[in-house]
Amino acid sequence: MARKDFSETVSGVASVASTKCVNDQQWTKYHSKQGHGFAAEDANALRDKWHGKSVDKVGMDNALNGADRVVNGVEIQTKYCADASKSVGAAFDNGSYRYSGMKLEVPRDQYDEAIRIMRGRIANGEVPGVTDPNMADRIVIKGHYTYDEAVRIAKAGNVDSIKFDVQTQAVACTFACGLSFAVTYCTAKSKGMSHAEALKVASKQAAKSGVSTMLTGVAAQQLLRTQVGRNFAAAATRAIKPAVQAAMKTEVGKQVVTKTATAIAGKQVAGAAAANIATKALRTNAVVSGVAFVGTTIPDAVKLCRGKISGREFAENTTSNAAGVGGGWAGASAGAAIGSAICPGIGTVIGGLIGGLGGGIGASMGVKKVFSWF
Repeated sequence: MARKDFSETVSGVASVASTKCVNDQQWTKYHSKQGHGFAAEDANALRDKWHGKSVDKVGMDNALNGADRVVNGVEIQTKYCADASKSVGAAFDNGSYRYSGMKLEVPRDQYDEAIRIMRGRIANGEVPGVTDPNMADRIVIKGHYTYDEAVRIAKAGNVDSIKFDVQTQAVACTFACGLSFAVTYCTAKSKGMSHAEALKVASKQAAKSGVSTMLTGVAAQQLLRTQVGRNFAAAATRAIKPAVQAAMKTEVGKQVVTKTATAIAGKQVAGAAAANIATKALRTNAVVSGVAFVGTTIPDAVKLCRGKISGREFAENTTSNAAGVGGGWAGASAGAAIGSAICPGIGTVIGGLIGGLGGGIGASMGVKKVFSWF
């Protein structure tokens, strides 16, 4: 079995880089007491996006009585409790509806009962500015998911949570496929292959990168819902936090961290809040990198056990994978920071992707060069 060629190296690192450049989703919040509520917010927002709607998750700022998201200009507050009475009741404080002008989103299976309860609340004068009970269906809206589905999405190892994670990885998967196809096709053509041959090889490699990206992203998200994943994330946070704090002590470092955090949060942040957001983003990248390394090593381990590659080839591939993942993590982090300093938002994504690819490919090819000396 020959060692991995350049196109395979680029393809593999591309899938890792594209996965790691997805904004930090703070998956560990799902393990809290209100975890299913956060899951419901994220899942309903994603479903709206998939239906072509404009979605702004303004609730990330935790503003008192603020909307969770704005969909096509409509403010929505999501309440997913164990029953309709509690879901509707959670929107009231001291006998008064506390989300004036907002829609109240409840679990799909609680909708009819929630409408009935809201009519009663309106009749009792508990909704300021609304006196007609028949207006209840203009206030309460049906969520895309049931209460039980939201509970399952917040947990690992079930169809609903895996399906949700697959949907969140669709963009990264598409990018990895496209980049891998382009690089592999150009590499194949440079080796003298015909258009048909290059197309076949590139298509096959693109599919492999897409699958790798999807599996890596989903596995990382599932892992972060478990105690093991949370422990891993906590350890990564302890290791990364001092570096971020050190960066915040310099003017240049402070600007980079602030702009990166602002791009991730989608709003202006500074100081301790910016450092916290940047630390979480790096933490998530570290977890994804760990999963990526395991994922890229297993196939070679299987080949080694079957005698399809030698021990030397396994050592080279494993070391190269480790360097590629590590270099990709460092490159993606640095690239995102530089991109944020130039153009927060799109610059963060593009810088992270370019940095991840550059760092990953450079480190991986460097290891291969060293092995070629022996």
